[in-house]
Amino acid sequence: MDIGRTMHHPALFRRCTAVLLFALASASTITQAQPTDAQVKEILTQRIDVDKQAVGLAAVIVNGDQVRIVTHGFQALDKAVPISADTLFEIGSITKTFTALLLADMVVKGELRLDDPVEKWLPQGLSVGLNGLKLRDHTGAPIRLIDLATHRSGLPRLPDNMPNVTRADPYADYREQQLLMYLKSREALVETDAGKTTKKRDEAYAYSNLGFGLLGYVLARAANTSYDELLQKRVLTPLGLTSTYLDTPRGELARFSDGHYLERGTTLKQAKHWRFDVIAPAGALRMSAKDMARYAQAASGAIDTPLKAAFALAQKRYGEGMGPKNPQGLAWILATINDRAIVTHDGGTGGFSSTLWVEPARKAAVAVLSNAARPVTDMGLHLLEPSIPLANLAPMRTAAIAVEAKSLEQFVGTYALSPEFNVTVRTRDGKLFAQATGQGEFELFAKSATVFFARVTPLEIAFEEIKDGKAGRFQITQRGSTRPAQRVE
Repeated sequence: MDIGRTMHHPALFRRCTAVLLFALASASTITQAQPTDAQVKEILTQRIDVDKQAVGLAAVIVNGDQVRIVTHGFQALDKAVPISADTLFEIGSITKTFTALLLADMVVKGELRLDDPVEKWLPQGLSVGLNGLKLRDHTGAPIRLIDLATHRSGLPRLPDNMPNVTRADPYADYREQQLLMYLKSREALVETDAGKTTKKRDEAYAYSNLGFGLLGYVLARAANTSYDELLQKRVLTPLGLTSTYLDTPRGELARFSDGHYLERGTTLKQAKHWRFDVIAPAGALRMSAKDMARYAQAASGAIDTPLKAAFALAQKRYGEGMGPKNPQGLAWILATINDRAIVTHDGGTGGFSSTLWVEPARKAAVAVLSNAARPVTDMGLHLLEPSIPLANLAPMRTAAIAVEAKSLEQFVGTYALSPEFNVTVRTRDGKLFAQATGQGEFELFAKSATVFFARVTPLEIAFEEIKDGKAGRFQITQRGSTRPAQRVE
């Protein structure tokens, strides 16, 4: 899960995949038939009309050359414009798979190599105060393109000089100048830090929007063009994606859905569209369900495209990812469902959420696009493999009770779900928050004095073995499965 404190927070480009993927090993091994269009419609209707988790949804199901698109709901709270296959949605971090595809295509064509140093394409020159600008870890090893593309660069999620990091449109004012200033200040830090606060490249997985923004930036410099033009020429045009944009043209605004967020966990409100500059390669794309279907066909190999070899290169395993069951491709997260190889990525912005699941062996894929910043990963999983049940969202509508701030302190600590996967619990402003390895922080609400639930995704945490003012462990229940997590610190 990768969700900030509010749905306007840039710790976003949500990937709610992580906790769900971690539990896939316990999924049923009985493959079931995919839902009919009518059954998909029922799922979307439940999520919008009953669960109040979106205003409009589009589901995409690809099986080879057969494409189904099912929609429900409207583009906005105050406008009865139905969602259609041509409605535009922000797709957030699914954009990263496009940037990785650019990288893979340039590698396939021999224009660069995965292990090329990033600094090779950074601007240099006394005129801009960047003479000898380097991008290295504290051992002196250059950070490489593959390190950026696999979230193993050691770079943080976000740069520390974003001017509007807490605002509703956080990336709009972060430009090339700010990015280069950050890299220059980081260079000075690394030279004096000796590894105290910075990681070596390829030492560990750490999801980074900054890293993917930088990747797109240097790829464009390597091609002597802009990221926008490079993406259009090398990906969008070859794949026939005619309704995919970094900036929505004025003539297409009528089909650009409003985004929405859940205020105080209960009421959908209109969200501001996010705008991007230099971090665009990490999450700026808007696209229709029709284009998402074609992209999914291309990614699964269901249709032949000039980027077939690039997709194959991007979907290979390159290193450890967010968890032991989820190694990392170039942007893509790898997983298995019932012994079937899957690649996936989620996306989210201040008002939208999306999920894409691709199964190359079957030339199949599913995607769900939502105009609300609420989880849709469970729907994508269920549509791909119906033996995996939909999330029960009823607990998310539970009324929270008040718990004294002092009582919350007994739950603070780090708990291990496995040797590689921890959940850290902390308090802030009299509230309880949790954060899993490689994911964003989310708030926990009290169901009782020791049982808490989340509203960002359906899960429940019950603290146990409380002694000397500290809980010894908790039980986490999600998707019908309960697992213990022992306190480790």
